[in-house]
Amino acid sequence: MADSRIFKLTDGLDLEMVGQAIQNWLREKKQLHAEGMHTNEGYLVQAKQEDSWKTIVGMDSAIQVQIFSAGENQIMVNVGSGKWIDKAGAATIGMIAFAPLAVTAAIGAWNQKKLPEELFAYVEQFIMSGGKSVTVSMAASQSAHEGEVICPNCHAANKADAKFCVSCGTKLGKECPNCHASVGLETKFCPNCGTDLNPKPEEKTCPDCQNVVSADTKFCPNCGHAFN
Repeated sequence: MADSRIFKLTDGLDLEMVGQAIQNWLREKKQLHAEGMHTNEGYLVQAKQEDSWKTIVGMDSAIQVQIFSAGENQIMVNVGSGKWIDKAGAATIGMIAFAPLAVTAAIGAWNQKKLPEELFAYVEQFIMSGGKSVTVSMAASQSAHEGEVICPNCHAANKADAKFCVSCGTKLGKECPNCHASVGLETKFCPNCGTDLNPKPEEKTCPDCQNVVSADTKFCPNCGHAFN
């Protein structure tokens, strides 16, 4: 069964606008060849890598996102995979029974695994913003799952053994200041020498009010005492 989610539309938005937004998101954020089309049941967006589209268009599988009405001011968004559909026959297409998103040539295996969650998060933010352009990453609002590491720059989820972020190229790791061993971003103590990798900043106490401040503070924020 394909991944599905129901959304409540806000005033001024309709099914087609959501479909076009998904189409643009797949093009701009996932660098996929994407096409949108009207169907008997609503709106269909399909996407795949540009190279595979050029060489075997109409014959390979594609990511397919189907949007149709689910009641008053509500839409259902289905994400799955199926055979690439020619626009010429789109007008006669009803509700499509496509497969769950599988690992295909349409998109890389790691990114494809994350696609439904990221797409649903994008649709939700698009609707909440009233149709404004939004950028969203599921990892930005979720902690890392087991076997993942979150990029500190763009908040994208990466494989635990990744050295650089697949989304922005940021280095995923840090170096022990004592033995220079490479360790993970979330590592608290170096597994090689035991050095504390998140040491507390140096502090000092104000002699007048006993307020604890950082070592480089020149004036106490509590009583105004001037530190030498």
